[in-house]
Amino acid sequence: MKRLTCYFSQSITLLKQKKITEFLKFYSFIESYLVSEHNIKVFNPAKKNSHLPGSEIYKRDLMAIDKSNFVVCEVSIVSSGVGQELTYSIVKGKPILLLYNTASPYELSEMVRGTGLKVHEYDSSKEIWKKEITQHIAEFVEELRHFLYLEKRLCAKVP
Repeated sequence: MKRLTCYFSQSITLLKQKKITEFLKFYSFIESYLVSEHNIKVFNPAKKNSHLPGSEIYKRDLMAIDKSNFVVCEVSIVSSGVGQELTYSIVKGKPILLLYNTASPYELSEMVRGTGLKVHEYDSSKEIWKKEITQHIAEFVEELRHFLYLEKRLCAKVP
């Protein structure tokens, strides 16, 4: 099976504005776990050239979602960009893993809850937050790989 690709959606603007650097360690952990433990190629818009005009960032990021096998949205910080990426991913039928830190100073948006997607929670105030995140990702990736395998087998049998 070919290497999976992931679009990693997270709040960028508010982090810059409010200097909520604690969340950067969660983002970094999530990305490194996807790469090191699951051999997944991650597109992280926070690590791309942000000096581009907004229209170019918009096109680049939507193209990256189109090319990805799945999307991980860390939704612990209110972000209109993450909301747009989430909506686009839903419309495109992408498998989506939603992660929410219950210790966040922000309540999860009812719009996000209303998507019908399962919200996978972790609690950064407890020492087991890494274990919670890795469990959520591992279960999601296993289900996704199984689904893609079955899809490939079924498509191969269709004349």
